Amino acid sequence: MATGSWADEEDELPPTRIIDNKDGTKLVISYKFNEDNKKVQITQKIKHTMIREHVHPAVAARRKWKKYGAEKDKPEGPDLSTTQIGDPVQLKLSFNMKQAELEEEEKQKAEQKSTTINVFKCRYCGGEHFTARCPYKETLGSMSQSTASNPPPEDESSGNAGGSGGSGYVPPHLRNRKPGEASSGGKFERDDSTTLRVTQLNEIVDEDMIRHELFGNFRSIQRVNLVRNRETGKSKGLAYVAFATISDAERALEMYNGKGYHNLILQLEWSKPKK
Repeated sequence: MATGSWADEEDELPPTRIIDNKDGTKLVISYKFNEDNKKVQITQKIKHTMIREHVHPAVAARRKWKKYGAEKDKPEGPDLSTTQIGDPVQLKLSFNMKQAELEEEEKQKAEQKSTTINVFKCRYCGGEHFTARCPYKETLGSMSQSTASNPPPEDESSGNAGGSGGSGYVPPHLRNRKPGEASSGGKFERDDSTTLRVTQLNEIVDEDMIRHELFGNFRSIQRVNLVRNRETGKSKGLAYVAFATISDAERALEMYNGKGYHNLILQLEWSKPKK
């Protein structure tokens, strides 16, 4: 019996002691068995700090409301068994973060290469943009419609003949032309002498902002064509603004070239260099 009592005393751990220090801290001394089944002592120094939280008076008053229902007679403050503090965040940690970043960079590079290869071409002017956003859609579109509705004759001799054999339709600006004479334009040629090329535009700027905000003092704006990214639809910071007269275009060029607009410095120039 004496041996068993002595073994029980060896297996028991000393009670935890708490010592209050003069500086306001507490010294907690506890004991436990380690992995080798040896008794070890753990000493912890604890300091209690009071943090005052300043909240709105309405929030403080709401915290003092009496609880009801399943929370009746419960102490103040949220009960973790019935109240969820904060929103759950789904966080996935991986040991191969660098590998994932490299794969993401390679994926982006591959997408950029595919984007560079698959270039859209406008049906009107052959530019790298959507046909619907072609700045020359009005002019070239009308020309294509005229050509489609009035196809040229299959035989030039029959087209130039004026007999009763039925000649093909010749547009007015192509009539009375000598053989081999180059086209001089005609009424379908677009006049860009009053068009300004505006660059360094912010991405948030759209056609309405250009027409009514940037050039709001000019009521003679004929059209505004903003160049956009073919995939994202975002602005590329480039626009073409056509005015009714050359004098208005010159005045706008002098007023806004080099001026700041939405944190960027505008650059204005003629879309067609002056001779």
